[in-house]
Amino acid sequence: MSNHPSLSGLRTFALAAQTLSFKQAADALGLTPTAVSHQIKTLERALGTSLFERKVRQVELTARGRELADAVAPAFSAIADAVERFSGADGRHVVTLGAGPVFASRWLVPRLDEFWQALPDVDLRLHHSPLPVYQQLAQFDLAVAWGDGSWGDVQVDPLLRIEVTPVHAPQVQSRPVQLKAPRDVLSLPLLHQRNHTGWQQWLIEAGVEADTDALAGSIFEDANVLLQALLDGKGAGLGILPFVADDIASGKLIQPWPLTVDPGDAYYLIYRPHALDREPVRKVCRWLQHQAKH
Repeated sequence: MSNHPSLSGLRTFALAAQTLSFKQAADALGLTPTAVSHQIKTLERALGTSLFERKVRQVELTARGRELADAVAPAFSAIADAVERFSGADGRHVVTLGAGPVFASRWLVPRLDEFWQALPDVDLRLHHSPLPVYQQLAQFDLAVAWGDGSWGDVQVDPLLRIEVTPVHAPQVQSRPVQLKAPRDVLSLPLLHQRNHTGWQQWLIEAGVEADTDALAGSIFEDANVLLQALLDGKGAGLGILPFVADDIASGKLIQPWPLTVDPGDAYYLIYRPHALDREPVRKVCRWLQHQAKH
């Protein structure tokens, strides 16, 4: 070949190969997807071969692309390990954790004092984004992901199962609330997380038949925004246990019935192969797993 590929171009390729997304690679590198696409094309010209098959909404590695990805991934991992050894020369280490906003604010942040006591030599760098963390795993040492545990070529460890139950503020729309039978919740504005499925599941378990019109209400993508709407008395929603346990105990939210439902999905600890080769990452992984059991 006439041109030598740049190290930055190979790094961009490695991220794009791991995520199979030019946009996610761009987000990780602080570039635009156009810039990533340009770097990949430049690399392909330098190597004289196609590395990706471009499809309408995704890219896939060619056979030569997979061969290159298998070669460069360990190299960049070794570089990261070397940087970690230098950055930890003063006895401190940085571990980057990806997590969604509600998990971070409601589960992790209240435990940070315990984290600092248990791992005083580790600086936890917490990242959250509206994008699913499993799509950004290239940026993190570890990530806590919500879902069914099926995320392809990553290591997946169960971390935290949750349950959901109806909750509301003592007053909804400035009026005191008194609910007796589960069907009574339909008299309140219903707040939904992403879709109506959660409420449908809980109502079925409670023996309540309700058509789609009865479930009309605001739909929230962000669980933290939904929680704030509940605390502000905007309606009734499905609170996530254990995330709302303190609000229920303090009376900020009311749990009118003890019935809880397992939504099926859960929180999992995910990481790339060999991520646990670094001792600080192993320590954080064990700490998270220990906390989830208590």
